[in-house]
Amino acid sequence: MAGNTFPHWLTHHSATQPGRVALRHKQLGIWHEQRWKDLHSEVLQLVDALHKLGFGRGDTLVLLTHPRREALLLSIAAQWLGGIAAPLDPSLEDDMLALLLTHLAPAFVFAEGQQQVEQALASSQPGVQVIYAEARGLEGHARTALRQYRALLSGASAVPRAPVAEAEQSAFALYRVNGGRHVQVEHFRHDELLEEGRQLVVAERLGRHEEAFAARVFATSGHLRYLLSPWLTAGFTLNFPENILTRDADRRELGPTLVVGTRDTYQRLESLVRARLPLPDSLLGRFVTYALRPDASILQRFLGYWLVKRPLRDVIGFSRIRVPLLIGPALPQESLQFFRSLDIHIHTWDKVANWRTLPTTTIRQVPSPESVGDGIKRVS
Repeated sequence: MAGNTFPHWLTHHSATQPGRVALRHKQLGIWHEQRWKDLHSEVLQLVDALHKLGFGRGDTLVLLTHPRREALLLSIAAQWLGGIAAPLDPSLEDDMLALLLTHLAPAFVFAEGQQQVEQALASSQPGVQVIYAEARGLEGHARTALRQYRALLSGASAVPRAPVAEAEQSAFALYRVNGGRHVQVEHFRHDELLEEGRQLVVAERLGRHEEAFAARVFATSGHLRYLLSPWLTAGFTLNFPENILTRDADRRELGPTLVVGTRDTYQRLESLVRARLPLPDSLLGRFVTYALRPDASILQRFLGYWLVKRPLRDVIGFSRIRVPLLIGPALPQESLQFFRSLDIHIHTWDKVANWRTLPTTTIRQVPSPESVGDGIKRVS
């Protein structure tokens, strides 16, 4: 398609399937749906709001949050204006986050709540513009640079404007601190991310009817490549839990067809299932062993599915799972075999990372792919 970028694909789905559900998120125990047309309109409002704040081509929006729809929409709005989204993992140790924020010295930050807002204000440059999602604890905050997400929308208009983003530009930049306490960066262009998403869509036969679950932060290359990119390439529904603590209950309630997880994710889910297994020597334990035998007869498979496998899959919200993806380090064979016994066949999708160590002298500057060899560019 013309303009192979995240904003262009959002516009495409808004035009071709405006009434289908693009996002679903849980708030105060209630699931809320947002269709592609409405999602497109909200992103346009955010584009207008960011533009009024002075965000423009080449600027970076730092995201300090657990997975939530606001971070995704702000990322696309920043890219719409020719900028870059830089997700940081809020679960990092405080000193690591402080080092990253001090090094980046961002001018624009999206922070989830009070803790993340205070981290951003403490380690960013003076005058940083902070957009936050949760107002609890911030009602009496005197900082004029703080803007609540909903208030940001109320003062913006959804005026159509052509995206500034170009396919060869960076869409996302990931940052981390290595063992030597040096900051490293990895850039991801629009076209390369969307191509990798398209490859996954073709290989796994993903379609518009998929229900994907976003339970981890976007500060990993695997989630950018194999969750966000396929979402826009195929145009399926992306679901967000209410918060990181409710993710397992929310997944059980939804029963997604597509899940992207790391080794830690699947080992945690495995432990949840194993905790429900009866003692091996008990009568029920012997029945479970009988029902899950790999060389099971037709009767065993029938009983195993309805009486054992399906209930155990329900424990982790995998009742309808079709494409469980693993990114990062491999799972032990014992874990892979355990999931196979439940008819959950985990597929590994990952690429070698291309981290680049930044010069320690450029505390407020980082090189972009376009400027390597031609100087360095400020992260604003």
